[in-house]
Order: sequence, then structure tokens, then C-alpha cells
Amino acid sequence: MAEKMDAVKTVDLAKIYHGKEPVNALKGVNIEIKKGELFTLLGPNGAGKTTFLRIISTQLLPTSGEAYVLGFNALDQAEKVREHIAVVPQDVATYGNFTPWEYCYYFSLLRGMTKQKATETAEKALKAVELWSLRNRTCAALSGGEKKRAIIASVLASDADVLMLDEPTSGLDAMARRKVWTVLREMVEQGKTILLTTHIMEEAEMVSDRLAIISKGELISQGTVEEIKSSVKEKFRVVVEGNLNSLDKMFNSNSSVRFGNKRIIYVKDGDEAIELVRKSLKAGLKAEASPITLEDVFVKLVGGEENENQKND
Repeated sequence: MAEKMDAVKTVDLAKIYHGKEPVNALKGVNIEIKKGELFTLLGPNGAGKTTFLRIISTQLLPTSGEAYVLGFNALDQAEKVREHIAVVPQDVATYGNFTPWEYCYYFSLLRGMTKQKATETAEKALKAVELWSLRNRTCAALSGGEKKRAIIASVLASDADVLMLDEPTSGLDAMARRKVWTVLREMVEQGKTILLTTHIMEEAEMVSDRLAIISKGELISQGTVEEIKSSVKEKFRVVVEGNLNSLDKMFNSNSSVRFGNKRIIYVKDGDEAIELVRKSLKAGLKAEASPITLEDVFVKLVGGEENENQKND
């Protein structure tokens, strides 16, 4: 049986921005995205997410390495790649005199669709992002979130094989964000491949089939959410609130982070978490336990937060 082709594949992808001081935006990144999955590139601002997306969408040349989309080389076969992709850039602006309908309908025509097909896909996309009732209103009269949804709808209407969205829900409210999540998952179920970049942990955890964590241009970890969570030894977190002085001696051996009168303490298993909650309550503190979140793991892996015990070493 022939091996299934990757939708996106990079080999030792690197990018250096030259200026007064060179910036290594990507440092030998190797990522494989399977057909029909939603893959999220997760990282803080400035991690290299947008640079990665711009290279594989043929907007930017790498310094070294290789990038492929559906088997086509993004450097040597850029036109072929563009036939199969649709992109939502970060902070994209709308044309004020365009309507959401025009974005979806005319952009679909430009991709070679018939008028009937463009009409069908435009209607479906606008209804999916709940803009059908506003389809004939100019973008100048739309809110910021509505403008963003109009751009997302135009990409959904494209019927492209690979959709690339650079922080598409940034600036959207919670309801609009979750609607976009639903639409993206529906697109994947229809066989589309989606590459999403985000710095929103909940978004990455909720929508991803697999994800990669990137920081300062380096690939830190990749896999399913559960695989990435399993890469750290602590499996539970206990949030304790109150006068924390009494905890310093009792739980000094655990990894913890303090925020004012609250502390998150990370423990290895549920029994240890329950025991910590019991002792905290006995000491007159508020406490609750839960499994670790993707955000907990992310912060630990990228080293962006100093733990309470490290400060005392």
C-alpha cells in the first residue's frame, strides 16, 4: 500500500532576518501535517509561527531547508502550491466598500469556480460564520469581529484543499471564537486540511488533532494534546488561596508558581493532589484540584515562568 502523502512537510526549515542584528526566526524546523487533520502551531508572540506559515504559503523564501505542500515544493513549484491553498493572514484588513458576499463570491470566481458553484459556496460559508444576514452590508459598516469573520468566510468558500489561518480568532469575542472553532472542525470532517497558528491555549486544546509548540524559532514539542501533556511528570494542579506561609514548609518539594495570595502547585498524581487539598483545607485555605492544562505544560516547556522553588534556591 502506498504511503499517504503529507499535506504539509518541512525539512530543516530555517529563516534568518538580516538587519543590524540577525534574527533566527526559524531554526531547523521539521513538521509533518497529515491530510485531513487540523494542526495547530502554538507559541508566544515572536515565536516564528507567522514566518513558518508565510514560507509554506509561498509568501516568503527560507534561508535554508525545504517546504512541501501536497508534494509540491513551495520554492520551485509556488504556482502549484497556490492552486491548493487559501490563507488568512494575521491582522488582515478588509476593503471598506466590499461586502461579505462579494468577498466570498468574487474570490471564489477568481479561483476558477463556476458562478453556480461560487454562489453555493459563498452562501454556505457566510451562514457558517453567521454573516448571512449581513452579507450585503459594506465592511466599513461592520464591527471588527464581523470583518474578521468575513475574511474567514472567504477562505472557507474557496474550497481549497489546505487552509492556512494565522491567528484567525484574535480579537473575536468568546461566542464568535467558538463558532469559528465549530466551522473549522466541520471543514476537517469534510476532508480539508487546516493549519492554524495561535497563542490561545484553549483554542489549541479544543480544536487540534495534533499540534506543535514553537518558541524562539525552535520546535519544542509536537503530537496530540495528550501526548504533549504526558511529556511532563506532573499530571495534576492544585490551586490554593489564602495565607500561603503555612504551605512553604509542607509542600516545598513540589513545583509551584505564586500569584499574590494564590499558588498553583503541580503534583504527580491524583492521590497527591487530594492529600494537598485536604491539608490546605485543614490549614484554613481554599483549595481545588484538577488535571494539568495545556497552558501549564506550555509554560513549563518553553521556560517562560519561574517556579517558586527556583526563586528560593
